[in-house]
Amino acid sequence: MKYIISLITLLLFSLFTTASALHLTDDSAAVTVFYGRMQQQVVWLSPGRKPVLQQLMVFFKQAPFLGLEENDYQSQFIYSMAEDTLRTLPDTDAVAADRRITAQAIRFFCDVAYGPVNSAAVRYNGLAGLPDKRPEMARLLADCLLTDSFSFFLQHIEPEAAAYAAVKKTLTYFYTALSDSGFAETPVVSLKADTTNIALIKRLGQLGFGDSIEAGRLQESIIKAQGKFNVLSDGVLRSGFLRALNVPFVSRIRELKVALNHIRWLYSYRPYTSVVVNIPSTGLQLFQDNKPVLYSRVITGKKSTPTPTLASRITEVVLYPYWMVPHRIATRELLPRIKLDRSYLEDNQFEILDKKGRIVNAADINWQSLSAGNFPYVIRQNTGCDNSLGIVKLNFYSPFTVYLHDTPGKNLFMLKQRFFSHGCIRVEEAASLARLLLDEANAQTMDNLIKSGPQADQKPVVLPVKIPALVFVLYNTAWPDNMGEIRFYEDVYNRY
Repeated sequence: MKYIISLITLLLFSLFTTASALHLTDDSAAVTVFYGRMQQQVVWLSPGRKPVLQQLMVFFKQAPFLGLEENDYQSQFIYSMAEDTLRTLPDTDAVAADRRITAQAIRFFCDVAYGPVNSAAVRYNGLAGLPDKRPEMARLLADCLLTDSFSFFLQHIEPEAAAYAAVKKTLTYFYTALSDSGFAETPVVSLKADTTNIALIKRLGQLGFGDSIEAGRLQESIIKAQGKFNVLSDGVLRSGFLRALNVPFVSRIRELKVALNHIRWLYSYRPYTSVVVNIPSTGLQLFQDNKPVLYSRVITGKKSTPTPTLASRITEVVLYPYWMVPHRIATRELLPRIKLDRSYLEDNQFEILDKKGRIVNAADINWQSLSAGNFPYVIRQNTGCDNSLGIVKLNFYSPFTVYLHDTPGKNLFMLKQRFFSHGCIRVEEAASLARLLLDEANAQTMDNLIKSGPQADQKPVVLPVKIPALVFVLYNTAWPDNMGEIRFYEDVYNRY
């Protein structure tokens, strides 16, 4: 047994660290690799191999609990092949059927390890595509079959991330509850927080908070559930809490499956340094060597100006940045204020630039003649502690003109609901995040500049990061908090 586990571990190391040179558009090359390893033998449908095919069927039956869809892998065809009456196939048909089963098995196991292709669905993906993992998965699968260790295969290819295990456990709980023959969902409509609210007690029990109720501690159960749904945890029933309670279990399952596959996708990029922002939870985590090293509260976009989902690379830190006001904000929000009171520009440290980047005297501009369709200028906010980007900005490319940045409005981080920006991501711990991405010399430079404060006519200072860090901005209404506990968040952008 120890030999088998060691072999699997060695093969997994190869699978997760060796970039395959093959970039496939179908499964044929991976299937070829598999049968080359298996000496061109029929594997699943050969005499005496029924237990192996049955084990594959057991794995496929677990697909829903893995955040996958069983029918995506031609499972009915494979189950039909397991029937004794269909096992007497001509040799050519048996070979074709066996290869078909192999192709689906490789796809399934790749999806378990890395997530389906669509799990990387973000509005902008600036990261190079991952190398095709199917040939390596084919080798691993073949070697496990050759060493009679197939029954251990699934548990060894799943991501080892704590977040993955936590989401999977929660998903299993919801599926198990839903499969109970006596399960029925009754909406909670009463705001009474007492034992006369039968629907409330039933729902709390379904959600796993029944122990406290049975012990006569209903208030304790309510507070725990409020924490689960990221609402004010004071034991008082409010409409927002009731909405969260009444979300159907099938909807919660859908949210958890999306989260599970996002985590698989993120895990595929280890051991890169990664910054992960989850919009609904307004939280950020920095991962180094596969471990979370920093958590920060963030402020994300309003419903009317949502933060876009994306994947990119952080390339530099800017200290004392300018804020180049986006045209939409400049014309829709600032221009009406300037027309009313031109001193608004000076009071807020704004300068006017022409299209060539030259400073223009604001007094020489006929502001009343300007509009959204006629605005040949750029408004720039000067550096300093009152700059809307704060004193630290982290740059990454995207087509959306959004950044990770500091903010002078620190008080907003105390709120539970933090959706106030025009799309950018305001980071409470922006300086700490930047420091962890810089080398020692540049981190010291940053600390010195922050300590000394902005100088007169302070210019932005650009510091390259030590190694470009991956940044992922995702949208998951089910997501681990900074302690690893799975919480459900409001669907502020109505994506589910």
